[in-house]
Amino acid sequence: MAVTLDTGSSDLWIPSVSSKPCRKGDCDGGEFDPSKSSTYNVIDQGGFNITYAGPGDSDAGNWVEESVTIGGSKTINSTIIGVALNGADDHGVMGVGYDTNEAEADFFRNGTYPTVLDHMVSEGLINRKAYSLYLNDLNETTGSICFGCIDFTKYSGDLVALPLQQSAADPYDETATEIAPSVFYVTLTGVSFIDFTGAETTLSSQDYSQSVVLDSGTSEVLINNDILTGLANGLGAVQTGDQEYVVPCSYSNTNASIRYTFGGQGGPSVNVPLSEVIYGQVVPPRDMAGHSSGGCNMGIEGPIDGQLILGDTFLRNAYVVFDLDNYQVAIAQARGGQASTSSIEVIPTGTSLPGVSSTVTATGTQLDYQQANAGATGIPEAYGSTVTAGTPTFQLSVSATASNATPSPTSGSSSGSGSLASSSSGLAAFITPAPQAAFLGAAGVIAGAFLF
Repeated sequence: MAVTLDTGSSDLWIPSVSSKPCRKGDCDGGEFDPSKSSTYNVIDQGGFNITYAGPGDSDAGNWVEESVTIGGSKTINSTIIGVALNGADDHGVMGVGYDTNEAEADFFRNGTYPTVLDHMVSEGLINRKAYSLYLNDLNETTGSICFGCIDFTKYSGDLVALPLQQSAADPYDETATEIAPSVFYVTLTGVSFIDFTGAETTLSSQDYSQSVVLDSGTSEVLINNDILTGLANGLGAVQTGDQEYVVPCSYSNTNASIRYTFGGQGGPSVNVPLSEVIYGQVVPPRDMAGHSSGGCNMGIEGPIDGQLILGDTFLRNAYVVFDLDNYQVAIAQARGGQASTSSIEVIPTGTSLPGVSSTVTATGTQLDYQQANAGATGIPEAYGSTVTAGTPTFQLSVSATASNATPSPTSGSSSGSGSLASSSSGLAAFITPAPQAAFLGAAGVIAGAFLF
C-alpha cells in the first residue's frame, strides 16, 4: 500500500475497503481488508480519529494491532496503526515524527504508543530513531528515505547540524511554558532572492531568527508575511479570490532562486530554484492577461495558526537528516536527479551523525499572536475573470509570453502540524535493502539501515 510520508505527523494509518473513497474506487494506492488478515486485532474500536488542516479533512476508524513490513523489511509485529473506516482521504499516511505528536490514543495511559520508528529500533532494524529524506526534483518520479542511514550521493557541500527548537505550549500565549520539541522546529535566520545575474536581494530583517517546521506533509512554504510581501511584489504576483498567489507560469524558466539560511553564522544554506517553487497552472492562458503560459501557483503563502512551515517546495532541494533521539537535524543542499546508492553509511548509536561537518546553535522564536494574524500587505488582488500580473521588480530575464508551464505535483491527503495539503510527489514507491555500511548490488537484508 502507498502512503504519504509525513515528517509533520506521527501515526501510521491506512484506508479500509469500507471507507467512502475506497468504495468509490478511488484508493489507487491500495485498500486494506481486515477480514483477510489473520493478525488483525482491534484494540480501540472507533477510537481512531485524526484531523488535518484542510477543511473537512479528517479520517476515523479503529486503532488496531497489526503486522507491518516496509519494503521487504523484517515483519514488525503488533504495530499500532489506525484503520480508517470513514474519511476523506484515498490513501494513508505514515507519520515519522515524535510520539508526542500522535493523534490521541485513549487506550494508553500516557496518551502515546510506540511509533513505527520505535519498533524499527526495538526490532534491530535501525540503531537509533534517525532517517534521512531526499524528495528529489519536482519533475522526478522517485526520491528516497533512508531509515537509520545517510546517503552521501544525494547532497553537495557540507552537512551541518541544527538543534531542534522547543515548542510553545500555546503559540497564542506569550507566557506559555516551552515544552520539548514534538515537531521539527529549526531556526531560520535568513531568506533572500537571487536573480539571474547573481544579484542577491535580502527579504528578511537583519536580526531575523524564526522557528520553522520542516514538514514533508505540507506542499508549500508558509513564511512570515513581510517576507511573503517582498517576494510576491518582487515577482509581480497577484492574489486571487481563493487566496492563492499567482505568477505567470513562464517565470519558472528564469535562472533565479530563493535562498534559505539556517542557524546563524556558519549555518547551512539551501538554494531553491524558481522552477521548483512555481507549479501547477491555476489560471488558464485565456484568463492571464499578456501571458500565454497562464498563471501558476507561487508555492509560498503566509503562516497558518501561527506556524511557519517549510514544506515540499523547500524540501525538494534540501537533504535533511532527522535525528529524533538527539533532538537535532542536519541539512545540506540536495543534488537533484540522483539515483545512485553507492555511498551509504549507517547511523550508529550515540549522538554523532556521519558526514556532519559542524553544528550551529542559533535559537529562534515563534510568531506571537499579533504577528501570526497580521496578514500580507500591498499585494494586488485579482477581480473579475481576467488576472493581470504585476510588474516584477526582480531581474527575471524571461519572456512575458513564454508558454512553458511547470507541472503540478502529485496531490495527496492533508497531513499534520498545520499542513495545507500532503504531497507524495517525489517519494519512492520501493525500498532497496542494504547491508550494514554500503550497497552491494541489491543484495542483503539491512543490519542497521534500509532505503525506501
